[in-house]
This record gives sequence, C-alpha cells and structure tokens, in this order.
Amino acid sequence: MSKSLKIISWAVGILVLIFVIITVLIIKNSYQEKVTARNSATMYESGSFGLTYGATTGLGQSSGLMAKVQEKFAGNDSGADYGAGASADSAQDMKTDRMIIKTGSLAMVVEDVKAGIAIITQYAEKNGGFVVSSNVSKQGVAPYGEITIRIPSKLFDKGVTDLKTIGEVESEQVNGQDVTEEYVDLTSQLKNLRAAEDQFLFIMKQATQINDILAVQRELTNIRGQIERIQGQMKYLEQSAKLSTISAYLSTDPDVLPAVDQQDKWKPWGQVKSAARSLLSVSKGLVNFVIWVAVYIPLWLVIGLAVWGVVKGVRWARGRRI
Repeated sequence: MSKSLKIISWAVGILVLIFVIITVLIIKNSYQEKVTARNSATMYESGSFGLTYGATTGLGQSSGLMAKVQEKFAGNDSGADYGAGASADSAQDMKTDRMIIKTGSLAMVVEDVKAGIAIITQYAEKNGGFVVSSNVSKQGVAPYGEITIRIPSKLFDKGVTDLKTIGEVESEQVNGQDVTEEYVDLTSQLKNLRAAEDQFLFIMKQATQINDILAVQRELTNIRGQIERIQGQMKYLEQSAKLSTISAYLSTDPDVLPAVDQQDKWKPWGQVKSAARSLLSVSKGLVNFVIWVAVYIPLWLVIGLAVWGVVKGVRWARGRRI
C-alpha cells in the first residue's frame, strides 16, 4: 500500500511540474506577442513601420537593403504625409457632411396588426429600403407584431412622421450617433497602413536573401489583414450612416407594447390585464395537465396491472417453496 502511494505521489508531482512548465511557457509567449503587437502598433501609427522594421529585426543588414530604403524615403515620410493628409482631407469633408447613424422606435396601437405590418413593409420597399426582420405573434389574447426596416437616412424624419399615421403612438424614441471622428480615425489608420505596405513592397523588390523575403511577406500579410479589417469597419459605418433604422411595435392592446421611450409609468389597469392574462395562462396549463393525465390513464392501468401480476407471482412462488 505504501509503495502504491509513493508511485501515485511521484506521478502527481510530475504532472504538477509539467503543468507549471506549460503555464510558464504560455505566459512567456503571450507576453512576447503583446510586446510585439504594441511595438508594431506604435510604428504603424507613426507611419514609419517599413523603415523601422529593418533596424529592429536586422533585415537587410548584410545586403544593404536598409540603406536603399532610407535613400528612397529620405526627406519623404510617406506614413506621416499619408496620415496627415487623411486627417486633414477627411476632417474637411466631414465639416459639411457629417456621418450620423439614425435609429428610431415606435410603439403603436393599431386596429389590425397584420395590416399594419404590411403597410410598413410596403412603405420601406417603396422608398428604396428593405425589411430587416418581421414577426407577428400573440401576447396572451392580444395580437402583437414587431418589424424593423432600413430606409435612406435622408428620409428618416419623414419616415417616422409617416409611420405614426398607422395607429395611435404610445411611445417613441429617436437617436442619432455621430461617427464622423471614428471614420476619420479609421481613414488615417488606413493611409498609414498603405504607406507601410508601399515601403515593404519596395523592400521586397530589393531583397535577395530568402530570410529577408520571408520576413517581408509575413509583415505584408499582417498589414493587409489590418487593411481589410479597417476597410470592413469603414464600410459598415458608411452603410449604417447611409441607411437609417426604424423599429415599430404594434398591438391592439397598449399594455402589451414595450415602452420604447424608457419612461417608467405606473399603469394600474395594465397590471389588472397582466394578472388576468397570467390567470388565464395558468388555467390553460392546469386543464392541459388534466387532459394529458386522462389520456395516459389506460397506460398507467396496464403498467399497474403488470406490476401487480409480478408481485402476486413472486409471492405465490415463495408460498409453494415453504
């Protein structure tokens, strides 16, 4: 027993040691990746990543690549020029045409929920928009529907006004998010990354050693990945600013509708209706339960008779043995 315990103790100790070593290696690699990413981000933001890379990695020290790169880009800090140009040009453009993401919500009482959903759908399609989502259901005994549409931002205010005529508005909310600064910042980052890409492409043309070529290819892949990510973010902002979003909630019962204006109003009659709907739901559940039990009664009887027969048979067999 003591020998088995020693073997188990040794095994546990070895597993713990392996776990500690793996943990230390993971932490070390994670720290190195963070440092590398931080250094890369700093150089990207300065717009001189291509020129700095050779000095930090030793790229081209034996082939004289860095001398050629510095000679080509001397007196012409492409990254800085690109970044400054992007900020200035974009900022100038946005002074007259700011990017605003507009969203609105309406909660309305209507006579016919399905007809209201159809009217909103037709309105969106007629004005160059589309339906994002649409749903019609029942909240208790009251029909309920919700629909989200996208229409051109220039028609947003008119759209909200027109949709209000469909029914009686219980609550509404309109929001506008200015993303101009975020878009300008992304534009600057994109210009800087493209400048760094140009510098690496120049280094690639001058490179003769395999190690240099592979190192540049890795950096180009990283830069192009960042360029694609930023382009995706810029496209999302452009589309969001170009098309506004309107959500409408419709019902024949005002107490079913959500309070989209976030006002905390006490509605005693609404509480009475909610309690009545809850009582109706519980009653339906109890009736459904009774129905299921009644339907399964024959099965319970068969199972009960089978168990009773087995018990009687066992008792009879024991009585004969005695």
